[in-house]
Amino acid sequence: MCAKKVERLPRGIFEKFAGSRAFWIRYVDADGKLHREKAGNLSAAKNLLSIRRAEKLNGKLPDIEKASRKVLLSTLIDDAITHCKSENDPTVAHDFELKMAHVREAFGRRPAESINKQQWAEWLDERASKHDWKASTSNRWKAAVSLVYRVGMENEKIDRNPVSRIRRKQEANDRVRYLTLEEENRLVQAIAAKFPAYIPIFRLSIASGMRFSEQLRSRVGDFDPKTGMLTVHQKKDRDRPMVRYTPLGKVGAEAYSQLAAGKKKGARLCMNTEGTPMTDSRYWFDPALAEAGIGDYTWHDNRHSACSRWVMGGVPLAAVAKYVGHSTVQMTMRYAHLMPGANMVANSVVDAFYESAKQLESGVQTDTRTDTSSSRGFAQERKLL
Repeated sequence: MCAKKVERLPRGIFEKFAGSRAFWIRYVDADGKLHREKAGNLSAAKNLLSIRRAEKLNGKLPDIEKASRKVLLSTLIDDAITHCKSENDPTVAHDFELKMAHVREAFGRRPAESINKQQWAEWLDERASKHDWKASTSNRWKAAVSLVYRVGMENEKIDRNPVSRIRRKQEANDRVRYLTLEEENRLVQAIAAKFPAYIPIFRLSIASGMRFSEQLRSRVGDFDPKTGMLTVHQKKDRDRPMVRYTPLGKVGAEAYSQLAAGKKKGARLCMNTEGTPMTDSRYWFDPALAEAGIGDYTWHDNRHSACSRWVMGGVPLAAVAKYVGHSTVQMTMRYAHLMPGANMVANSVVDAFYESAKQLESGVQTDTRTDTSSSRGFAQERKLL
């Protein structure tokens, strides 16, 4: 059989995506600036390239009507959803798709670049007020819309991202809500009453400090019983390593063993009772919290519980930051007040300061009656203090 002949395109014409039959042209204008412009089919690309070359010979700059002005936001949303599915796990992609359904309803039929920064800011603020969003939720929605524009720019369909100029809202990252042992026991009993198969999933979460999305990525074989460390697959921070390691302890190791039992290496660790990959915990975790009478607590607070217990047990803050994948140790400093004896040491230091000052002053008065030179020495010391 003869090999299929590869089509040779005229110089300056190319397919951005091989086999798409959508052709682009590449040329340099009269000012020496390189342009890439979408043309359509091959015939249209040849005609457009001839026009641009003629304009260059005549010293005329091209009058290009930006295709970005015609690209609907709905088209960019489709591209962003495809991108998100290829880059993230199904849970993250599903959440993004749900957000985009609301964005599409509001702006999908409008040209992408016709929506300015103010309009986006007003729409986001309106939804935040209506649904009583926290600052962190507002920031996640802003990031989702910004991703639509960023992908559009990478695909050369638009030239700017108006959402990138909206300032992030300041988040309150000082929340530290953790379970006491008594609360944990009550919660386990509540889970056991209706969802006993999910107890190991909860135990693994509170022992490891993983984010929920990271726990859903966990696989059989991630735990090394020799070191007692669990491999955590993270995708939140793309500038950091894709894996980190966290200790499990006996309770966490037992939970892992229960979840891994009967599964092949590489299989998903956390599954629903129907045998499908777990994507949500609220439908069973929230009712269990209510049954146990535990308020002001969410699944993410399992992460706080793990961190708090490590710090209260004397694990250095830097090590805790490494275990849970904090980008900076400042994020871990919220647990510093839980360090064993830290407050007592601080109080002792302050008390010792005043005690030393009193003893010093008392010594100065005594020596004043007996030794003038000693008095001067103590006075100098007191000035230094």
